[in-house]
Amino acid sequence: MGRGNAPFALALLLFAASPAHAAELTVTVDNLRNGNGNVRLSAYASAAEWPDHSLDANDKVEPAQTGGVVFHFDLPPGIYAVACFHDEDGDGAFEQNFLGIPKEGYGFSNNLHPIFSAPSFDAASVVLPPEGASIAIHMIYWLGSSANRAPARK
Repeated sequence: MGRGNAPFALALLLFAASPAHAAELTVTVDNLRNGNGNVRLSAYASAAEWPDHSLDANDKVEPAQTGGVVFHFDLPPGIYAVACFHDEDGDGAFEQNFLGIPKEGYGFSNNLHPIFSAPSFDAASVVLPPEGASIAIHMIYWLGSSANRAPARK
């Protein structure tokens, strides 16, 4: 490489070594049946994290509001899957009955409606481009007074 290319090579090295710019991911969680407790939401960057090992930095909690809640993340562009639940009693745990049927609302990116377990990371994944993205998650309730008592299969 000639001397005339040195500034270009240096700029290329600096760009490659610089951290990725963050992109904004906006997640609107709607269909909350009440304003009790909190909505807990996590963004997962890989199948290895999904669905139980999110990074603390990618976990968010907002007070529930009848209707919905909006979350904002600044993340490196890439592929993510999002899961959330309506922690109505505010204890930080996802409540289920003795049969494993959810007692609190839950939701996933791509609005998947799993029956017996969380969907796969690939099924729930969304692309976060450098310019950012917005997604909506519709809360699902199996038990209690909700229009979504029995989710449809997907």
